Amino acid sequence: MKKILAVFNIILILIFFIGTTAVYADITEEDISIVKNPDRGLYKLVQVELQNEEENFDDFEKKVDEINENDKEVSLILLELNLKNYVQENNISKNKIIEINKYFSIIRKNGYKVIFRVVYDSVGQTNSEPEFNIILQHMDDLKEIYTTNKDIIFVVEAGFLGTNGEWINGKYDKYMTEKNKIIEKLLEIVPEEIQISFRKPTYITDYLSSKNTVTESNAFSTDIISRFGLYNSGYLESETDSDTYNKLERTESINWQGLQTKYTIFGGEAKNWKSNYNDLENAIKDMFIRHCTYLNKNADENVIEKWKGTLYTGTEEIYNRKSGYVYIQNHLGYRLLLTNVKFNGTEAGKNAEVLINLENIGFGNILKEKTITLIYKNTSNTYKIETNIDIRKQLKDGNYVLQINEKLPDDMKDGEYNVYLSIGEPYESLKDNSNYYIKLVNKNVWNEETKGNYLGKVTIGANTNNKETSSSNIISQATNNQESTTNPKIVIGVIAGIVIIIFLIIIIIIKNKKDTDLSIK
Repeated sequence: MKKILAVFNIILILIFFIGTTAVYADITEEDISIVKNPDRGLYKLVQVELQNEEENFDDFEKKVDEINENDKEVSLILLELNLKNYVQENNISKNKIIEINKYFSIIRKNGYKVIFRVVYDSVGQTNSEPEFNIILQHMDDLKEIYTTNKDIIFVVEAGFLGTNGEWINGKYDKYMTEKNKIIEKLLEIVPEEIQISFRKPTYITDYLSSKNTVTESNAFSTDIISRFGLYNSGYLESETDSDTYNKLERTESINWQGLQTKYTIFGGEAKNWKSNYNDLENAIKDMFIRHCTYLNKNADENVIEKWKGTLYTGTEEIYNRKSGYVYIQNHLGYRLLLTNVKFNGTEAGKNAEVLINLENIGFGNILKEKTITLIYKNTSNTYKIETNIDIRKQLKDGNYVLQINEKLPDDMKDGEYNVYLSIGEPYESLKDNSNYYIKLVNKNVWNEETKGNYLGKVTIGANTNNKETSSSNIISQATNNQESTTNPKIVIGVIAGIVIIIFLIIIIIIKNKKDTDLSIK
């Protein structure tokens, strides 16, 4: 009988570990349904032709509402402002500037970031620009737009010259002097925290007279090279990406772009479904090299359908046999997976040391400034611990490692708290909209109320002895942070445990019977 009881105890422990392992795996694994995050992903193009009369905001709001309704995975809007009606006008009036700001206000209210491009043509017309001095004056007039809306401008695509603002087939794009004057004016009117992207790498290297790229040491600084990104409207279309570079220079150029876009923005439009360069495996490889952050959802529907019709067969098992389109849209830009958390320090008025490891499994990196805040919350109290960490500079071997060492409030009440990591924006104008907060892609960690990601439970108190809590404990507790649901993995674990119990009991009974028979003999 004692043997049976001992086995029972062992099996109960095994069942406990089976159960907790199942919870841990369910919570920590990636949730592929999480697609939307700020400053990365798919975008929709919205074109605005600036009128001489009053703007039609109803039509614009309708377009944004349609995106809300039909494109829920979209996180970016490319706002293309067409000044074709102003080619004879030296100035854009103050009233018009106010109206342009209203377009941005509508986008802000709906929770999108903006890719901003100013053009004089949207239909492929050649030589559409006004006199060069008028272009420069228009740029000066628009300075207020860039400054007022720097909170939601993700990137500025250079624009102003050529058809579609892409520096081709225009009056001035053939001349380096004029192109460089546009670059200089952009650097003058666009706030330093906003990157400026160009259609071709040579526009950057020619302007700087150097093929040096941004490096870790000068990334996210005031150095000019750190402000220059790339957009590619012929991405993976052909061997030259639609004349983005000479085919003989393809390898050299892509290597250069890969170094530059580790710290700057890269995106564009994938085109030409017949190209083997955008076959799924080739496309994914290139997107990792060039750190692809954003793509047009509707540039070439045939390419999108090609990806949707191709199954992913790579090394990330959770995507195995899912469509390539799902894989690509999820991996654009950064994609952060919580892999480890450790807590030290649980006494009010003293420092709390929190070590957080976020694996970045996306094509690109975090490229915009963010705020990092720890939130301690229970049913009675909420405390926010703000930090001055620049998450962009915490990238180590593909992981963002956040080492937080901040004092807990002196008046913090003892008790058990849920702890959340909030990764938000440095602008008050965006504080109340959860679309502007980064959601980790683990299952069941996002908390809408706090606008934070659940890390675990900590007990605050002078005599508390929970010095260190690792991710296996923290994330298994995450089920307590969510509404109670039946976890199929736990059920399977329990059933397996019961089967094992029955099997071992039978073996013990048989063995005991044999031992008894032998002793009788």
